[in-house]
Amino acid sequence: MLRSGICGAAFAAILAASPAVAQDHNWSGLYLGAHGGYGWADTDYPGTPAHPRGAPRPDLEGGLVGGQVGYNHQINNIVLGVEADYSFTHMAETARDGNFITQDHELSGFGSIRGRLGFASGNWLIYGTAGWAWNRADHNQTCPAGALAGTHCATAGQYNLSKSETETGWVYGAGVETAITENWSLRAEYLRYDFDSEGYNLGTAPSGVVIGTKTLEHEVDVVRLGVNYRFGGRSDHHPVSLK
Repeated sequence: MLRSGICGAAFAAILAASPAVAQDHNWSGLYLGAHGGYGWADTDYPGTPAHPRGAPRPDLEGGLVGGQVGYNHQINNIVLGVEADYSFTHMAETARDGNFITQDHELSGFGSIRGRLGFASGNWLIYGTAGWAWNRADHNQTCPAGALAGTHCATAGQYNLSKSETETGWVYGAGVETAITENWSLRAEYLRYDFDSEGYNLGTAPSGVVIGTKTLEHEVDVVRLGVNYRFGGRSDHHPVSLK
């Protein structure tokens, strides 16, 4: 319910903020912008039993803010483009694995390089997008002192080990953008990030027990609002016609 409510609010904000501008707005050109929004991430341990026999799968969520740069080329009503973006975030969750082990998961940022294909009508642009993505993720595992005999923590001893990795994968989504002047536009979009599994080598506890590598996998859903400034005006760029 929360996800669908935020998505609906984002698109409603775009509709409410969109004034009428000249018909057949030109989307061609270089643009630079900023965005903010909210994201949800699912965590998985590929190839291991589901919780409670396996490690708990925390759900991460949090706000995000970032920027984007791109270029559009318009041919009649078709808009072709490429865009690069990066979002700073703090999606974090702590999960207790068994009676003693705690595991901290965090995504601190993610970016992408994507192609875009859109259809323009008046001052509106509806588009789909897909491309390559990466993120910055951290995993921490802690065993406290005083664990009961026979448990993993009692065997390995007290430790606090962390590892950071860059995960890569694919991203796809869709959005709607509206021009509010010849150079400024507002957008709302949804993106789905599917990152490949990544090994986090936590190393060895002070006791000498090898903790080893934990394999994690993240999938992230993001809704965000953005604003773009396109360089050049109508006098500089015109939609290319195939007539």
